[in-house]
Amino acid sequence: MANAKVFEAAGEAHERDPREYQYGYLTGGSEELESVRVFVWFRTMDELIESLLEVEPRMYGVEPKRGLEGFQQRVRPILQRLKQQGFDESLRAELAPEADGKFVVDWWGTYSELREGRGVLGCQLVDEFLGDERRGQLLPNGEDTAFIDFLRPPAA
Repeated sequence: MANAKVFEAAGEAHERDPREYQYGYLTGGSEELESVRVFVWFRTMDELIESLLEVEPRMYGVEPKRGLEGFQQRVRPILQRLKQQGFDESLRAELAPEADGKFVVDWWGTYSELREGRGVLGCQLVDEFLGDERRGQLLPNGEDTAFIDFLRPPAA
């Protein structure tokens, strides 16, 4: 299991305000019973990449000398392309099998893209937040705090 420092890093990334930490991804365990997904946020693309290489796999027991190095070797080329090409769904899809079924990344991008309803997930989340009476509209300015709270799962 992951050590306390890994849990702390993951918790901090989850609690960040995406208006200040624009780069993020939605992640969780890939087991059916681990259906909780959380957004984690970073100031730079490099920080996001570092988290995907170091923190995320260790959250699910992929440790040094027990598979972490192999995971990193397989994932590094995908994440280098992410750095060059930007957030791309085909790259995210390439990442899935490399996680060895330990965790998933259901979305990656910027908070701006998410709040503007870009992509399937962004559109679903904004519509769900706005409700039936405002479905299909853009997230109004001034509702970011409530939207960010909406994106966080309830405390267990």
